Amino acid sequence: MKKQSFMFGSTVLILSAVIAKLIGAIFRIPLANMLGGTGMGCFSGAYSIFMTVYAVSVTGLPAAVAKAVAENSALGRFANLRKIKNSALIFFTVCGLAFTALMMLSAYPFCAFVNGSPETAPAVFAIAPSVLFCCITAVYRGYYEGLRNMFPTAVSQVIEGLVKLCVGLSLCLLVLKYPHRFIGLTSLFGKGDTAVLSAAAAASVSGITISTAAGTLFLILRDKICGDGISPALISETNGKNQTDNHREIISMLLKTAVPIAIGALVTNLTSLIDLVTITRSLGTAVARAPEYFGNISGGTDAAGLPNFLFGCFTGLAVTVFNLVPSFTNMFGKSILPSLSEAFAENDAAKIRSHTEKAIFVTALVSLPSAAGISVLSGEILRVLFPSKPVETSVCTLSLTILGIGVAFLCLSSTFFAILQAAGRPDLPVKLMLTGVAVKFAGNFLLVPIPEVNISGAALSTLLCYAVICIPAAVKVSELTGVGKNTLLAMISKIAFCSVLCGGAALLAKNVFSQRFGGIILLIISILCGGIFYIISGFLLGIITKNTIKSLIS
Repeated sequence: MKKQSFMFGSTVLILSAVIAKLIGAIFRIPLANMLGGTGMGCFSGAYSIFMTVYAVSVTGLPAAVAKAVAENSALGRFANLRKIKNSALIFFTVCGLAFTALMMLSAYPFCAFVNGSPETAPAVFAIAPSVLFCCITAVYRGYYEGLRNMFPTAVSQVIEGLVKLCVGLSLCLLVLKYPHRFIGLTSLFGKGDTAVLSAAAAASVSGITISTAAGTLFLILRDKICGDGISPALISETNGKNQTDNHREIISMLLKTAVPIAIGALVTNLTSLIDLVTITRSLGTAVARAPEYFGNISGGTDAAGLPNFLFGCFTGLAVTVFNLVPSFTNMFGKSILPSLSEAFAENDAAKIRSHTEKAIFVTALVSLPSAAGISVLSGEILRVLFPSKPVETSVCTLSLTILGIGVAFLCLSSTFFAILQAAGRPDLPVKLMLTGVAVKFAGNFLLVPIPEVNISGAALSTLLCYAVICIPAAVKVSELTGVGKNTLLAMISKIAFCSVLCGGAALLAKNVFSQRFGGIILLIISILCGGIFYIISGFLLGIITKNTIKSLIS
């Protein structure tokens, strides 16, 4: 049973994430251009509700199964591995059915009476079955990740992305081209253009449901045809030496890990839910206080529809870009979890320190310069990605500038949380996230209703939220893994300094060349200048050396 190294596994996952995110960008960017702020408000509202339910029912599963499989494998309990998979499949399929039903039953009451946007309800109905498929997918992915085989996860991610792109955009275009054939499905939730956009948003999220079904089908077929690589002789040899757990013991073991992670993920997704519940109403207050301030940014909507339009701009454009880098760096935490779990199970202090330093170093190396680049080039990025939506891009440029800084805190926090979970302390991310969510809620409540701040207040509260989470998480990681605080601080500080130089060079290049170039050419030149300064300063400060590269590969 051949296992992949941390860097090999991370590379596999990151490559698949890059492909999946490129496909996702091809999906989300034209979708935003087609639906605009109002339609993306419906899409983002449904997706935020879905992600909250997903957090409760699915998020902890891959980590829990991977951790259990890795620990049993390290202890030589190979007879237990397939029992873990089969028990998890039965239990969590039932959970997926229950959560899907709950989401469908509560869709309209929540959208109408809590969010204040009943036109979002059709999209929620359309995306609800994804929860069931995601539960099944999560078990298979966690099982193979625990065996340190990242290929099934990687391939299923790409399949999901391709199906979502083809089906989601096709259905959305179909509704927009022939609205009279579909408007009856959503006429109860809106009138005129609003009903059409509601139907189109529901059609686009149907692509997500079909894509998750395709990913699930692939993993089931792959498991039946290729198997898991564990030889029957190995299982037979260890079956008599190691007591195997029964179904109840396995589920109890999985829940002990999954529930705290799920609570942490729920708390994490509460930031999106808080945005969903507070932004629209708070923006309504801001518009009522100073309607003249919003006269030039209405996007063609009336005063009543303006809050949903601004919410759609923020979540559909700025937050989409904000989430790109974390979706890649999350793969480092995903890949390090099995290796670290084995190291903790073996009580190998040297391995624990080594794996921890690698994960944090690689995460910072990618996320910090990306954060600087997004922040200083926010306007150019939005204009290149959403050329047909000048009003929407102007509305959320400042928001993306602020969120760009938050990228660094979010990426590092995700890796810190994976390390804490591997260390057997999944409760710590929950406690830290609760503090961050409180900051997020207070920030939205206080800042968004101010007309001069409006939607940028949500971005600022998000930045403060992840900063409050990241710093104490780093301290706890240092305490539990034996990586010194000074070592951690020196590593991140050097990379942060190079990232500041990277951002400064990109900003300077943008200002110098903006008179001669524009659009994607200006963006590419700015990114290249920033990247060159980052690499040179990294070599000069000893961050990127032959030794560091060798240690990461080994």
